[in-house]
Amino acid sequence: MKKIILMLFVLFVSQSFIGAQENTDVIATVNGRNITKTYVNKVLQQDVNNLPENQKTEDNINMLVNKIVNQKVEELLLIDAAKKANVEVSKDEIQTAINNIKSNFGTEKDFENDIKKQGLTKKEFENEVKESLMKIKYVSNEIKNRTKNPTDDEVKDFYNNVISKIKGQDLNLSIQEDKLVSSVANSLKRNYSEQVKIRQIFIKYSDSFSKEQKQTVNEKIKELKKELSLQDMNFANLSVKYSDDQVLRQKKGDLGFVLKEDVTPEVAKIVFALPVGDYNKKPVQTTNGYHFFRVEEKKAKMPIEFDDIKDSLSDLLYKQNIQIEYDKLMAELKANADIKIY
Repeated sequence: MKKIILMLFVLFVSQSFIGAQENTDVIATVNGRNITKTYVNKVLQQDVNNLPENQKTEDNINMLVNKIVNQKVEELLLIDAAKKANVEVSKDEIQTAINNIKSNFGTEKDFENDIKKQGLTKKEFENEVKESLMKIKYVSNEIKNRTKNPTDDEVKDFYNNVISKIKGQDLNLSIQEDKLVSSVANSLKRNYSEQVKIRQIFIKYSDSFSKEQKQTVNEKIKELKKELSLQDMNFANLSVKYSDDQVLRQKKGDLGFVLKEDVTPEVAKIVFALPVGDYNKKPVQTTNGYHFFRVEEKKAKMPIEFDDIKDSLSDLLYKQNIQIEYDKLMAELKANADIKIY
């Protein structure tokens, strides 16, 4: 529950402190409280700045605007609900929260300057913190009372669906259920399937290379093979020396653990057959070039036993139930509120 409360606090405070509300350019009201264009634009500017250039499209920006307005609507609804429920927050709790926020700044002056940039006075800032804490308490209490632990049968049914999904069987599930089952199935498949940890030396080659370039590649491979055959050779260092890929050189050729489906069939055939500590003496040629692989470690395929993962699955379903109950709570608050979008 502490983890849920912390996540809620970060969410609410980040929403509340982005900018103070203005009394002009009203684009929505929630029980008589205004959401302004000025406020939305402030938040939007920060969100857009975080987007990659190729994602700054009109559709994405419209989605962000809708998201910002909806989040503010929910924030105001939760404030009203917390006040109606007479949720109390002590001065000590407020001061502790403020101190936690201050810890993110180098000096007291930096902290005070940031408050001013948000257009808030000290009193307004403290009120924002108080309302954030009220919302946290309100939501935590409501969700705790509403959320039920999954039954053993529900956990077992979920496990069976996951195993069926791994086997490629069709399941008659809702979109939301299928999304969760697929996510767990993919994760378990990665953790329990046969895997090998490999390093790579990559030498770039293309049929479009000139005669001189092809000759250079052949000479490079010949020299690499000589160094690979030395008794004291270090494959990682050779990847740094020979690989025609900057990222690969930085990682000393480390590709981590891979499944068969992570690599091309010709590469999988080689690396999954090699013993630990060995490398392919003949380079694997692909459309990109030539590849040498060394197997660092192997993990055998393991059965996915219910008893081994039932607690994790139960926790996952409980978290899903929390989200479901939160969505229900917001739907109830919205249904009983006076919300106008202009």
